[in-house]
Amino acid sequence: MIIWLNVLFGESTMTTPCPFDSTQLTFVGSPIDQARCLLRTVKRAGNVDEAKANLPPVLSGLLANPAALGVTKAQVRSFLQTQGIAESTVGGPVMDRICHANDDNPAAPLARYFVIHDTSFKLDPGEDFNPAFINTAAWSGNKLSGLADGRTHIYITRLGETLTDRDYGTPWRATRFEKPSVRFKGLFLHHELVQPRMGPDDHDFDSPDPGFTPAQYARLALQYVIAGVRRGAWMVPVFHCVLDLGVGDHDDPQHFELAAWDAALGTILAGVRAEPVELAAPAIAGMAAASDEGTSTPARRTRARKAGASKATKNARSRKKAAASAKRRSAKTSARKTSVSKTSARKGPAKKKPAAKSRKTKSRKTKAAPKKRSGKSARKGTRKSGRKSGKKSSKRA
Repeated sequence: MIIWLNVLFGESTMTTPCPFDSTQLTFVGSPIDQARCLLRTVKRAGNVDEAKANLPPVLSGLLANPAALGVTKAQVRSFLQTQGIAESTVGGPVMDRICHANDDNPAAPLARYFVIHDTSFKLDPGEDFNPAFINTAAWSGNKLSGLADGRTHIYITRLGETLTDRDYGTPWRATRFEKPSVRFKGLFLHHELVQPRMGPDDHDFDSPDPGFTPAQYARLALQYVIAGVRRGAWMVPVFHCVLDLGVGDHDDPQHFELAAWDAALGTILAGVRAEPVELAAPAIAGMAAASDEGTSTPARRTRARKAGASKATKNARSRKKAAASAKRRSAKTSARKTSVSKTSARKGPAKKKPAAKSRKTKSRKTKAAPKKRSGKSARKGTRKSGRKSGKKSSKRA
């Protein structure tokens, strides 16, 4: 079923919402068509341009083939480490997936839409949009500790600092569009750009121009890369006000410059892609390793991983076994020595061993030496032999 929503805003301006297919949980058209509708310019008091947005080159190129990321999770992680950015501040572990729709139902699609909001902070009387004030730590809106809990996934201050309000793996609703059905919960990831506002009485229609700082665009670009890599495909960006046409009265983001964000996106992508590819090798099946000569060699290591341990791993195991065996032999030798020493202690002082004899002497000792006879025994033996010989002689006669 296709839902068409219409709304009347401000000075009798009719703006047509983007068509949504609730059975497929997607807006109608290609990713580029969807983005052109969902990124229409948001004007003061929530009026939206009827004309579709012209997508800048980097974003247009990504959405032309969303599955062709060209970067890996490992490269993004390495980039964050290089920049000193903790993963806990940018939506959670980069290696994890993002949430599914239908309250993170595994059977539902992963989040598809990257929603851009602005968090309005009305200035106090006497304060104004002076960049030397609103773009510094002196303005209270830039303090992470003062940001409300449970509003979004990511906050981005004008200083480019981020706060994870909800992990990207947590389904969350932050628009009126998502409220009617739990099936929409988790289909969108939300990003609040801190922005000061002014206006009469309780109104805050007025915003600074430019609306956001280069630091905010840079960090929003990084969040877009992180979200896309965790999803496995580039997401369709959405303005909050355009999403809520017909069901809400929001007017954010104000004075958002697609060209400025696109330039930041190109810079971030170049930085991430400059990270060493070998760090990402485990995530790329069959990637050939570079040889010392700079040419690629067959990816034998991939086969080794499938069949079992690699050669290096086997060698390490062999060395480990040899070391363990040597340790056992050493333990046995020590045990024997201990046993011998205990026995010696019981027997008392050890007797002196005779001086070593030559091999020749030892060999003679091995033969049984005839016993020496006394003189009496010798004579007795002679007489016996004489008698025996005499008997033999008589017999012969």
